[in-house]
Amino acid sequence: MTDGWDGGRASLSDVTDQDVADRDAGPAGPRRSGPLGVVALVVLAAASLFLVVAALTALVPGSSLLGAQGSPVVVVVWGPPLLLLGLVVTAGAWLLRRTRRTVPATVMAAVATVATLALAGAVGAVVAATLGGGGSVDPLRAVALPAPPAAEPDAHPIYLTTPEGEDLHLSVLRPRATTPAPVFVWVHGGGWRTGSELDRTPDFRRLADEGWLVVSVEYTLTRPGRPTWDVAGPQVACALSRVAEHAAEQGGDARRLVIGGDSAGGQLALSVGYGAAAGTQTAACASPVPVPVPRAIATLYPAVDLADTYRHGRGAREFAVGYTGGTPEQVPERYRAVSAADALAAVPGAAPPTLLIVPARDRLVPPSGADGFVDAARDAGVLVERVDVPFADHAFDTGPDGSLGHQAAFSVLGRWAGDQVGLPR
Repeated sequence: MTDGWDGGRASLSDVTDQDVADRDAGPAGPRRSGPLGVVALVVLAAASLFLVVAALTALVPGSSLLGAQGSPVVVVVWGPPLLLLGLVVTAGAWLLRRTRRTVPATVMAAVATVATLALAGAVGAVVAATLGGGGSVDPLRAVALPAPPAAEPDAHPIYLTTPEGEDLHLSVLRPRATTPAPVFVWVHGGGWRTGSELDRTPDFRRLADEGWLVVSVEYTLTRPGRPTWDVAGPQVACALSRVAEHAAEQGGDARRLVIGGDSAGGQLALSVGYGAAAGTQTAACASPVPVPVPRAIATLYPAVDLADTYRHGRGAREFAVGYTGGTPEQVPERYRAVSAADALAAVPGAAPPTLLIVPARDRLVPPSGADGFVDAARDAGVLVERVDVPFADHAFDTGPDGSLGHQAAFSVLGRWAGDQVGLPR
């Protein structure tokens, strides 16, 4: 017996599972994604797993989940493309989850979101460090990773022939401006045993287009049984004298000269630059122009304390021994002779302003060497700017043209050096 209020209403126990399914399905029928939905789920799950591996590689120092070559550059090279991939995968995962309300779909969407946020944080930290150092980032180039433009030096003269008969060259890239341009002298890296004055020609072409006369220096490389700790520095000093002597002929102003270098080249730039400021730097050639004192010194991950690099750098011992001919215990005077801190101590007044761009995760040249050097330089009254690049390892800027690390290094380097010589931005 029922009254008017509940007449014809089914009890809760009368509602079947099929009724619930039909109600949830709505007029369009049951929410089934079919074979394409399964394929989409598998593809997105695989992409999400890859993003997780990339995020863990970025966040865990020393991780090698993406291999010895890929892991150190997961943020500074592949970070922006991975972040774009993460945004696409995350959006797709949440859309799929709306039509396929299963635990795996929900977990996959959450995992993709977390991994993408982690990558965004890492990429954002590098961008923030770059902007904080006065540099800039073009996001389109960072994602597209274009090939470097073709570039050749405007001149490639011999500046010195060694006693062994080796011709050493300068790679010269002239400025487009007609007024005398500031001069940027670059000393290449490579552990003192590899590398070339032609290595960074596309980068130097950009600097020349920005108003620099750029000169890259070749020097004698080490070989088994022939250390060059007492040879390379005087050769670089000779190159400086040659540049100062002929800068005006190439459109440059030798009074506004900056010397720079990366890794081993950074060590040479600092030692020679400070030696010139102290008046103690010898040159491998006779020149009517003495070794010029640079207006500033700009370096990328320089080996400022070779003894510290020998003791703490992963894989650094063979380079240090090859350059000096022994260990810090065997030839301590040679390590002191190439130490930027020791060269700094010899400068009677303030040394030239100095820039160090330091990868926070540098395994070859650990940041500990830069720590002590920067403290000593500031105590001596030297204007030192240090820019730390998070999630970056040694040579982080040598990836594809336009990579995040490449842009970070050279935009900061160019901005800082330009400020030292009054080059308009």
